[in-house]
Amino acid sequence: MRTDHMPTTPPPATASSEAAAVNLQLVGGTATVPSEPLVPAATSEPLRVLLARPWDDPSLRRRGHDPRSAYVERFWVAILGPSAVWFLRLLAREFDELAPGEDLRLDLDSTARRLGLQHRGGRTSSFMRTIDRCAMFHLAQFADDAVLMVRRLLPPVPRRLYDRMPQELRDEVGRWSRTDGRADFSVGETRLLASCMLMLGHGLHESAERLVTLGLAPHAANEATAWAWAQRCTRRGG
Repeated sequence: MRTDHMPTTPPPATASSEAAAVNLQLVGGTATVPSEPLVPAATSEPLRVLLARPWDDPSLRRRGHDPRSAYVERFWVAILGPSAVWFLRLLAREFDELAPGEDLRLDLDSTARRLGLQHRGGRTSSFMRTIDRCAMFHLAQFADDAVLMVRRLLPPVPRRLYDRMPQELRDEVGRWSRTDGRADFSVGETRLLASCMLMLGHGLHESAERLVTLGLAPHAANEATAWAWAQRCTRRGG
C-alpha cells in the first residue's frame, strides 16, 4: 500500500482525449486523507445553482476507482455514507454525457431531490452537508463560490480510515486493492479473462477490479477489460 499523501490542487478543466475504448481507466488509485470542509461560507444570497467540472487527477488515471464501481460501493460507502457516494455516482454519469469543455450546471434543489435530500438554499441543508462530506475527504473542491470540482476517480481507502469500516470489510479491502502486477499472463489470456468476467454478468468496472485482485497490473486490467467490452459492443451492434 502506498503511503498517504494529499493530492494536488485540481488543474483547470480540459477536454479529454481518452475517448477510445482501450484508454478507459477503470481501477486503482492513491491514498487520500480527510481535509477541512470546503463548502463556501454563507452569503446573503441563497446558493441555488452550481457549475460542476470534472477533477482529473493524473495520479489516479491508472489506479483510480470509478464512483460506480463495486469497490466504491463496497468500501467507500462505509467512509462517506450513501448520500455522498450516490452524489459522486450521479455526477460521474452526468460528466460522461458532457461535450468536451462543457460545464455541468447543477440546479441544487432538483439535484437534491434526485438523491432524496432537501436543499433550501443554505449551507446547513442535508444536500450541502453531502457536498461538504465529499470535500472533507478531498473528493470535491470549490474552485470558487459557484464552481465545484469533483473527482471522476476515487483513490483506494487509506489505511488510516480502515477503523471506520466493519471488521469483515477491513479483512477484504487489501485483496481488492492489490496492485502488485505480479501475475504472469499474456495479452490474449488477460483479454480472455476479461471477456469471461463480462460473460458472468460483472460490470465494466467490477470486471477490471477483479482482474487486479488476481494479480494483474491495473493498466493491463484496464486494457483487457476495455478490449473485451468493445468486442462485446461490436458483436451486439452487428
